[in-house]
Amino acid sequence: MTLINQNKRIGYSQFFAGLVVLLMGLIQVGCGDGEEPSATGGSGAEAKPSVVTTTTMLDDLARTLAGDHVEVVGIMRPGQDPHVYEVLPRDAQAIASADLVIANGLNLEATLHGVIEGNAKGKVVYAAEHDAIETLGSEDYEGAPDPHCWMDIELWKHYVTSVRDGLIAIDPGNQADYESRATAYFTELDELQTWMTERFAEVPESQRVIVTSHDAFNYFGNANKIEVHGVIGISTEQAPRPQDIAALEAMVKERNVQALFIESSTSPTLNSIVEKVAEQTGAKVGGTLYSDSLGMPGSGADTYITMMKHNVNTVVDALK
Repeated sequence: MTLINQNKRIGYSQFFAGLVVLLMGLIQVGCGDGEEPSATGGSGAEAKPSVVTTTTMLDDLARTLAGDHVEVVGIMRPGQDPHVYEVLPRDAQAIASADLVIANGLNLEATLHGVIEGNAKGKVVYAAEHDAIETLGSEDYEGAPDPHCWMDIELWKHYVTSVRDGLIAIDPGNQADYESRATAYFTELDELQTWMTERFAEVPESQRVIVTSHDAFNYFGNANKIEVHGVIGISTEQAPRPQDIAALEAMVKERNVQALFIESSTSPTLNSIVEKVAEQTGAKVGGTLYSDSLGMPGSGADTYITMMKHNVNTVVDALK
């Protein structure tokens, strides 16, 4: 993505944010002195603290750590792409009434950032902007960080820490339980990484090359010694250029790449390009990966842990 396109994207984000803020004002005027809507759907002193999350991965994490102590509302649904999410007036209402808003940050939710900054009255956590996370760069434009940090389990642990601390800040009475839940989750993540390492050992290093619909898997590749290529860069707002597709086809042939992968939350247009490149090069489409969104309930990829297992099994089975 060029810097000019990035500036346009930020401009669109600010436009949508301003529009939603205006709509919020009209809604509040219409409500008069009545009770304002809340993210929990309830009111009164006995209501649980309310938490709003942006992506489905963060929604899963918040629910895992919070248990029954808070009410969690997720803005995005399974399969929705955070890069191009269309903000709704109800999103601003939920954000405004939340005690805690949890977002990825790093411009992943470009259209939501201005809405959060303009409406949030409670605590805001941008989980990917934890001080301990060293971000990768991108080829979209100079200085742009890759926001897909959750694809590396060690970095996802910093998300856990940020969300845990956010929950403690709004609900200190349940600190011990939040800490206990986080500790147990850390253990699950360590077990997941051990299993992933064992599975990837089944694939010869020379065959550890994957192509996906967009560059969402660079952290995943770095953590697991896999070379990753995308049809486009880190944002799905881009359109691939013919010369980029031609270069990708040449690389697939030269490296004898075994399989290419489509993604569950990218557009049919991008996924069809992956299928066309596979057809042109003789490679196979190895399956569907989950990147920017979890799967639907029952999909086998509806939590962070099951998503990662699905992705690993899909990649390993296609490459070995």
